[in-house]
Amino acid sequence: MMFLLLAALAVLPQARPSERPRASIAGVVVHGATGAPLADVRVSLARTDAAPAAFVQMIAGDRPPAEFTITGDLLAGMAEEMSLRAGDPNVPPQVAAEMAAFSAWDTKDIGGVIIDPSGNPAIIPKSAPPVLTDSQGRFAFRNVEPGTYRLMFARNGYVKQDYGQRFAGGSGTPIVLGPGQSKTDIVMRMTQTAAIGGRVVDAAGRPIAEVPVQLSRFVYDETGQRKMQSVSVARTNDLGEYRMYYLSPGRYYLHAGHAPGQLQIDATLEARIFDDQLDVFGLPRPNPNRIPEQYAIAYYPGAPDVSAAETIDLQPGADLDGTDFVLSAQRYYRVRGRVVDPTTGQPPPSANVLLTPQDPGPLGELDRVIRRFFTHAFYNPSDGTFELRDVSAGAYNITVELPIRRPPAPNQASMSPAEQAAFFEAMQFAESASPRASASIHVVNADIDGLTLTVGVGTSISGRVRGDRPDSGAPELPFLRILLRPAVGPSTDSVIAPQPRPPKADGAFRIDNVWPGEYRVSAAGLPPGFYLKEARLGEVDVLNNVFSVSAGPGPGVLDIVISANGGVVEGAAVGPGGRPVPGAEVVLIPERSRTRTDLFRTTVADTAGRFTISGVAPGDYRLVAWEAIEPYGFFDPNLAQQVDEHGKPIRVAESSRQSVDVTPIPVP
Repeated sequence: MMFLLLAALAVLPQARPSERPRASIAGVVVHGATGAPLADVRVSLARTDAAPAAFVQMIAGDRPPAEFTITGDLLAGMAEEMSLRAGDPNVPPQVAAEMAAFSAWDTKDIGGVIIDPSGNPAIIPKSAPPVLTDSQGRFAFRNVEPGTYRLMFARNGYVKQDYGQRFAGGSGTPIVLGPGQSKTDIVMRMTQTAAIGGRVVDAAGRPIAEVPVQLSRFVYDETGQRKMQSVSVARTNDLGEYRMYYLSPGRYYLHAGHAPGQLQIDATLEARIFDDQLDVFGLPRPNPNRIPEQYAIAYYPGAPDVSAAETIDLQPGADLDGTDFVLSAQRYYRVRGRVVDPTTGQPPPSANVLLTPQDPGPLGELDRVIRRFFTHAFYNPSDGTFELRDVSAGAYNITVELPIRRPPAPNQASMSPAEQAAFFEAMQFAESASPRASASIHVVNADIDGLTLTVGVGTSISGRVRGDRPDSGAPELPFLRILLRPAVGPSTDSVIAPQPRPPKADGAFRIDNVWPGEYRVSAAGLPPGFYLKEARLGEVDVLNNVFSVSAGPGPGVLDIVISANGGVVEGAAVGPGGRPVPGAEVVLIPERSRTRTDLFRTTVADTAGRFTISGVAPGDYRLVAWEAIEPYGFFDPNLAQQVDEHGKPIRVAESSRQSVDVTPIPVP
């Protein structure tokens, strides 16, 4: 969270006297179905075109899981504290760069900063604070600094939406306000939320208490991976009843039951952690009068997995009751295997065997972290065998780690900030370099025997970043990260994921904890207009091709070339008769290298239908637009035919600028 706070501070616009005439914006908010005016809707205006600083690049490489807002008072306090330390010579270079990036910003007119899941900041000015609609649904903002804005609407019982937003989690229509402009034609039609409820019983018809019920949907992420996203979670009461409300309309899957895991783990988590530390997640405290029971997951209307489940279509204002479940008690199995240390030929004298579900559930990575600390495994050092008992059916990652010897911790009070940073970095490297092995298993109605886990150590890949001109040297990009992502499947478990280090002043960098497998190279933290031009291991192009890492020494030096000469594609989204299509999702899709998801570029047309995409790597593309599409929905293979039929072929050269109009594909 500290990183995100600092990241938000870096995007604050400098306060400077403005001689430009101020703008204004006004409109009315109505019920989406009836057209009746809505009172007491909170309307917020947030500017999106404030000049970004280096921290925005860091946010782009470490995006938040959900949108959040940081208050102006907190920002001002942080800025003041950091400005006092900006000149400290003992501060590590990386921290010093972060401080220098925002210590000069003036936060007097900052009411708050919103960071969306794509890492885009929007600044709520104190001079234009949120307002409530009157009895006729009307609102107005006066004395607004010219610029590009998000206009956001919220009221209980209605979906929280941006102006022009068509899908949950999607983008709204940017509103461009020119000097002296008065925009008074805003009509916001708000969508009512929905609710769903039902009852959960066992095979004998008895109600089951404290059963998790989860509403989910399939989404695509920025890497093109299709995954299940949790939308809402409830627990049954003593009558077996559950209810979820304030839901965005849409198509969902519903399941009830306990997540895969060990029986002892579930009891330990509830007794030791849920009681105090996780109250913020709304989880119940243990009740001494309740006997903990675990039930196998079932997808509505009773399917064992999502592939056989029925979708639930929630319409605006719907209150869907009677979505009931009959659950069976979980059955438990054993997982057995042995650990092999190839360096000694002997069983390791000690080993930590960890079991984590592949689907982390509604708590996300926090659930995986917690379960790592409470795995119950039996390890026999005489022959290297291990056994995990009471494991329910499900998909897991099983990991073996060999303990490392840590040197005595120095007295940190006598260490400078730079020495402390170096010490913690060394400890982190030692931790990531500990011998380990990992495998994926799927427990289905039977014990698993005969697993062999051969431990090894991850390697480090060194490299150097340089500009694309012979005399350019290493560019000053303190927040650049060179990333390695698995070539196939979702990102690696964070425990064994490659760990990138920031480049030094001469451009040298290192990626630690790289395990055998196939990877793709990408970059995060590039400023606007820059693109990743080359990535080579020796003479091998690893930017446009997958490369393999084997056990043993690193594969060589990774040579990275970045360029500030990205192309620009601009134009307008226009419908029949040349009318503008505000809010159209405009996407630039590579013609051939569609496995390089970093080449996909997207933006949203503003209220005049205009759009701009900058920092485009040279190459052949198709420019396509949809009137509305779910976030990253263009990765859906079912839309590939639309791209080929409706996309406009364009060729982008270095530093080129071209204007292309596109007709959006209508919403079916």
